[in-house]
Amino acid sequence: MKRILIVEPHPQVLAALADLVQDEPGCELVGAVATTTEALSLVSGEAPDVVLIDADTPDRRSRQLGELLPTALLVLLTAAIEPPRECPKSSAKTPAISILKTAIPEFLRSLSA
Repeated sequence: MKRILIVEPHPQVLAALADLVQDEPGCELVGAVATTTEALSLVSGEAPDVVLIDADTPDRRSRQLGELLPTALLVLLTAAIEPPRECPKSSAKTPAISILKTAIPEFLRSLSA
């Protein structure tokens, strides 16, 4: 069972993503928050395996999130037709950050495969 945290500032998108995660077998929603500050307060108690984070959200706190979750997969989400080709640089202590280039349901299914 993959434990998933969502960080998305847009309420409708956050709700839709949360519904998708909850409906996907093999995935457990451990949090759905609007800001990285809220996410930081959740991570120690929830220890998610995957963090889905809005591509416009990453900031200094996102790096802290990666440092607190060194084994978690951090995935940037974007609605842009042409997302950036490069991910933000991370320090050696933080996990690699991925930019999701597939539909969310397909990605969630791949987690539980």
